[in-house]
Amino acid sequence: MRKRVDDSMYNIGSNIRTARVRADLTQEKMSEMIGVTPQYLSDLERGLVGTSISTLIRICTELNVSSDFILFGNSRFTDTPNSTLIEKIQRLPKNKAEMAERNLDLFLEAMDMDPDQRTGR
Repeated sequence: MRKRVDDSMYNIGSNIRTARVRADLTQEKMSEMIGVTPQYLSDLERGLVGTSISTLIRICTELNVSSDFILFGNSRFTDTPNSTLIEKIQRLPKNKAEMAERNLDLFLEAMDMDPDQRTGR
């Protein structure tokens, strides 16, 4: 049986697992997306191994989370007034987060339109 590297590795692994589950991804699918084996991802999530910066970047990109969330269990946005919306979008799978961002852009664009343009007058 392998032993955990240390508590910080366990916490990082746990945060990766939390983000992966929120994104509704299996270990197999996630490992394929970031270019590692399912066994490595399993070991990483259990704090048995560490990871490289390049793998961490791929994890953050594919799970649409900040490195702060993975490393510290929080988001760099948690102190902002709009953190609820940002956190909700961050929890979405990448393709759905991109869709939400496009919809928000359209919504904001519509808000900036002249009132007569919005009603089609």
